[in-house]
Amino acid sequence: MNDSGSAGRHGADGPDPRGLQTVAYVVATVLGGIGALVVATVELLSPEAGTFDVLLWSALAVLLLAAAARRWWFGASGEDRSRRVASELGAAEVAEAVQASSGEVDAVRRLRVAHPGLGLRDAVELVRRHGGDDRSVEGQSSGNV
Repeated sequence: MNDSGSAGRHGADGPDPRGLQTVAYVVATVLGGIGALVVATVELLSPEAGTFDVLLWSALAVLLLAAAARRWWFGASGEDRSRRVASELGAAEVAEAVQASSGEVDAVRRLRVAHPGLGLRDAVELVRRHGGDDRSVEGQSSGNV
């Protein structure tokens, strides 16, 4: 069972499993980084190697490997934070943002401004889940009453 979060970012249950998309991205990026390292090494050992070519391929390798490492270790931290913020929001806060807004887009903007860390997807889901009450958007006719 997950405690109050005292066991680190992922709680007492251990780390979240990485999805297939994350694993595929990391594998492809690492392979690209290794390929760039191989090309940089071949360029370096070549008799007509240019300094610019070696530096370019080396920089590409470093960037690709760094991108893979970042995605592997920090890839879902923003989504986790957004889901946590969304789960802490009460229906009253969402209702207040929807009532004070002029439409769905404005309600999403108000929620995200009021609650930093709330992602766009989670804010839209909250607003749409709360939708369906008797509010009508200005500029639309309410002829189906």
